[in-house]
Amino acid sequence: MDELEKIEEFEELLMAQGVSGYEDGIRNKIESIVSEYGKTRTDNIGNLHLELPGNGPHIAMVAHMDEIGMVVSNIEDDGYLRIMKIGGVKDSLLLGRQVTIHTERGPVNGVIGHKAPHLTTDDDKKDEIVSWTNTYIDVGASSKEEVTEMGIDVPNPITFDKTLRRLRGDKITGRPLDNRIGCFGLIETLRTLVDEDHDAKLSFIWSVQEEIGLRGARVVANTLKPDYVIALDTYTTSDSPGLKSFYKPIKLGDGPVLRMVDVRVISSPSLIKHFKESAEEEEVPYQYGVTGGTTDGMALQESGSLTVSIGVPVRYSHSTVEVASWKDICNLSNLVSAGVRRLPL
Repeated sequence: MDELEKIEEFEELLMAQGVSGYEDGIRNKIESIVSEYGKTRTDNIGNLHLELPGNGPHIAMVAHMDEIGMVVSNIEDDGYLRIMKIGGVKDSLLLGRQVTIHTERGPVNGVIGHKAPHLTTDDDKKDEIVSWTNTYIDVGASSKEEVTEMGIDVPNPITFDKTLRRLRGDKITGRPLDNRIGCFGLIETLRTLVDEDHDAKLSFIWSVQEEIGLRGARVVANTLKPDYVIALDTYTTSDSPGLKSFYKPIKLGDGPVLRMVDVRVISSPSLIKHFKESAEEEEVPYQYGVTGGTTDGMALQESGSLTVSIGVPVRYSHSTVEVASWKDICNLSNLVSAGVRRLPL
């Protein structure tokens, strides 16, 4: 694939719907891309699997498909929709957003309303951030019956409107870079390794419900128990204004990041060392650091696997304007492939 085709494919992944628990759209898109490389299967929770056979150690690579979002929690008599947040959605992200409600009959446009400044009182200003429990979606309807006629029902998933935009240089912005970056990186890794000779058994897994507790990865951990696990995800940077510098500086454009420690997992030191050496041998740029949050790697490590999490630096995580370097995104598969082809340790 040339560069333009890769960007177009990435944008298609970005645009596919995949709120946690409702990943059919993004799973179907990924399956349509990877099915030419091997037989796919979907397990009971919704994880998508593709395996390349081998008699050696079992190496599992996982990237979560799901995105943060909302679901319809109630339809009121006056035609407004109430919501429930799914995943790490900050209340400050909600007001004044364009959204899409995904129904069985197709997508429906809506907006999350807000009180105009012309109608704001001093009492309103005491609480500048409005709780999600006080927000509503306007779909242009004036009654519950009109909403029902549009095909909307509880609990249809809701996504923030998505647009992939270019910034200066190789920077891109959009929602949800977390974690369509990992999904794309895993597809590219599959394309790289599928025709290479290898003794290991390779599992490529696009997981579900990571944003609400690593649930898909827990199923994988309980069933596969691989020898090695590589989790492909994003890595929240601290290189924008107003952030404290208690984390090692990570910069966009300097390469994917070996996620050594986060709040719930410590990557296996021997595997970190292995990937550093592999990256240097193949001259793949990389960074390493300590950060907050966690990845599917945590759930899989608990099955007894040697585990490493690798992330592409992203600014403004869990917002509608996440920013990443396209160069880093392309180097994610290069780093993963370099390490995999040199395993086992």
